[in-house]
Amino acid sequence: MGRGIDIAMKKRPSQRRAQVTVEAMVTAAAELLSSLPYDSVTTNRIAERAGVGIGSLYQYFPNKEAIVARVVTGWVEAMVEEVTARLAASTQLEVREAALAMVSALFEVIDRHRVKVKLILEVIPFATQIPAVAMLPQQLVLIAAQTHASVRDRLNFPRPEAASYVLMVMSRASIIDAVLHCPKHLDRRDVELTISDFIARIMLGNETAATARPQN
Repeated sequence: MGRGIDIAMKKRPSQRRAQVTVEAMVTAAAELLSSLPYDSVTTNRIAERAGVGIGSLYQYFPNKEAIVARVVTGWVEAMVEEVTARLAASTQLEVREAALAMVSALFEVIDRHRVKVKLILEVIPFATQIPAVAMLPQQLVLIAAQTHASVRDRLNFPRPEAASYVLMVMSRASIIDAVLHCPKHLDRRDVELTISDFIARIMLGNETAATARPQN
């Protein structure tokens, strides 16, 4: 797919009955995306599964891509909420425990939604044009920075926002690859612990360096 795909809804449902109809179409699309090849998911199939006429579908969505965008937005928002909830209790942990909590939370959520994650990253051709997907890296950085603010501040990174970004990008990329494509000869729990250990070593190394810095 090229740029400029129309992924906006034609109109928002205002009446409860219309809201139920749109929800049925979005649910149907989500179920089809999870069970059929992407190219086999069509507006006709979505309408049929939702129990609505194709004309009703086109009242709200200009094309298949707009419905898929609505589905993906819901998926991403739900995953972000899960990660946030998992990390909420880890704000006062020590560095190693905080690193493991962050990695474990991402592992668990990505693994639970591995089919959706694979669709977003590897199948849906315009996924990066969906605002919720485009904003995801920034959201994850904010979550990490807010959740582990006490750890971050204690470690005295010269550029704390950049440090949070780099650590989250490293974590996200390695965890996603481990969940979706972990080599069979590796134990995934070992990979999870190794990622958290790398992050902790970086953070603790910085703590040591910050402590050793001469005071002006």
